Amino acid sequence: MVAGAGSGKTTSLIKGLASILAMHGERLRLRRQRVACITYTEIAAGEIWADVGNNTLVHVSTIHSFLWSISRGFQQDIAAWVANRIDERIEELQQAAADFGPRVQQRTREKNARDSARYEQQRETVSQVRTFTYGTGSDYAKGVLGHDDVIKMASQLMIHRPLFRTLVAQQFPFVFVDESQDTFPIVVEALIAVQQQENARFCLGFFGDPMQRIYPTGIGTVPKPDDWRAIPKPENFRSPTTVLNLANAIRRDGDDLVQIGGRKIKEGEEEVPVAGTARLFVLPNDAHRDERVAQVRAWVANANDDEMWQPDAEGDPVKMLVIVHRMAAKRLGFGDLYAALNDKAPDTFKNGFLDATAWPLRPLVSFLLPLSEAVRDGRDFDTMRLLRLHTPLLVKAELQGVNVADRLKQLQAASDQVGELMGPESQATIRDVLVLAKENRLVAFDPRLSAYLEEVAAIAPDAEENDGGDPEGGEDLSNEITSMAAFLACPANQLRPYQAYVNEESPFSTQQGVKGAEFDRVLVVLDDDESTHFQFSYEKYFGLKELSARDIKTMEEGGETGIERTRRLFYVCCTRAREDLVVVLFVADPVAAIAHIRGLGLFPDADILSQDELA
Repeated sequence: MVAGAGSGKTTSLIKGLASILAMHGERLRLRRQRVACITYTEIAAGEIWADVGNNTLVHVSTIHSFLWSISRGFQQDIAAWVANRIDERIEELQQAAADFGPRVQQRTREKNARDSARYEQQRETVSQVRTFTYGTGSDYAKGVLGHDDVIKMASQLMIHRPLFRTLVAQQFPFVFVDESQDTFPIVVEALIAVQQQENARFCLGFFGDPMQRIYPTGIGTVPKPDDWRAIPKPENFRSPTTVLNLANAIRRDGDDLVQIGGRKIKEGEEEVPVAGTARLFVLPNDAHRDERVAQVRAWVANANDDEMWQPDAEGDPVKMLVIVHRMAAKRLGFGDLYAALNDKAPDTFKNGFLDATAWPLRPLVSFLLPLSEAVRDGRDFDTMRLLRLHTPLLVKAELQGVNVADRLKQLQAASDQVGELMGPESQATIRDVLVLAKENRLVAFDPRLSAYLEEVAAIAPDAEENDGGDPEGGEDLSNEITSMAAFLACPANQLRPYQAYVNEESPFSTQQGVKGAEFDRVLVVLDDDESTHFQFSYEKYFGLKELSARDIKTMEEGGETGIERTRRLFYVCCTRAREDLVVVLFVADPVAAIAHIRGLGLFPDADILSQDELA
């Protein structure tokens, strides 16, 4: 099923699950089989799980969790895969070292050598691992596979092992993939391999929209085999007429899907379309951005006769979407954290910052921050639950011959310290929190993170080497070192406002993070000048800035350009609005920009406004 924003794809998926349970539920129960519904994020999985009424015949999970559930019993195959993966990593590091030019920084060479030595050591010890488990980050020597490992390992088992494919189909004869455009290509290939082998014994369904692919690792368009059925769903039930027209105009140069309908309300016995508003303000990218946004809101409040648009409206009923830039970070209080993982940072950090999946963040956001809040709030049950879930010292093997009461007392004391270090008034750094957690074995550490705590402590965030990168190979590694030094020096109390931002608990949201959500009033801020994401450029998308040599080369080679990525992001943002949409574009020359944008056919001329209209 390929369908645009507001079409009710997830509703269709839920109805499909209900039909399967009604038609096949008894047979599934007798055979101890289940229906799998997999999606990209924990939040999406939770929403679907609530919609299906927690039915035990339905397995709802993220892609990572699903793949681990079907592969964890194949310990011998996992061991062989891990041994091969270690050899691959050693080879990759050796090749990288061989490609280093004479100007590569010494710290980059040393980091490469340390990583190589770590993998060599793992190669010697991994054969002694008896059982492999799944964690946020990999530590092969301790038998822990990370997110990326599970994706590759389980998919390769499906692709290369006919017996494994049969066992998957026997366990889950129905598999639905939500948000399929963001699914890893290798996972799509693996699931299709199961379907092609098992035929009628395995029903596979993909639900998505290539125009809403946000994550660069996603497949986008799922290839449709000839004997598959395509289910069109052109309706849009969310967008008012003005926003629907804009959405179709954005898609016009992206694909051939045209949506119809739009949001309707009942007036008496009749359903009538909601007109809504969609306006573009093109403003100067000077030092007065915040004041100009406030002016826009006051102007719209007056024009729409809607006080909810006022900048000081209580509870802020306007959802402001930004592309993770300093406007939100500074206002909400995590400016240093933003800079550390975005300025001169590797792409993996920038992308992982959008949803808190970057590996340096994982133990902090998933465990240490919730632990600190549970401790400070006096929620003893939640404190214990988090410790049981994450702390190696509480696993069965670690408790043999130990005084459990003393162990719990030790962990409580360490948890209390975490609560103090991460308190709102604390001056502690992220390094302080992580060192405490490591010394007390509160959480299993990703070896990459451990290495920075132990070996790179001497590197300062403002080291002189930070200005030029590595021009002759090793640039990503050099950027990682610089970024990690800045990250570890960040105030730990910036993690809470950052998590509130990622979890949609603030008036701000990331443009990438609102897919599937909807709001009555939406304000989208487009500002290339404040963004560090070279993958997106609104000025290039609107034709206000020339394409780079890299862009042109990518287009000639048939690859994906930043223009296509930005088009998709813009589409996702604009289609969140149920009533009124305001887009604010900050540029150096608003007059020239307005003249050009009026020729694009996106917004009606009357709805493209300048600073003069705000005066």
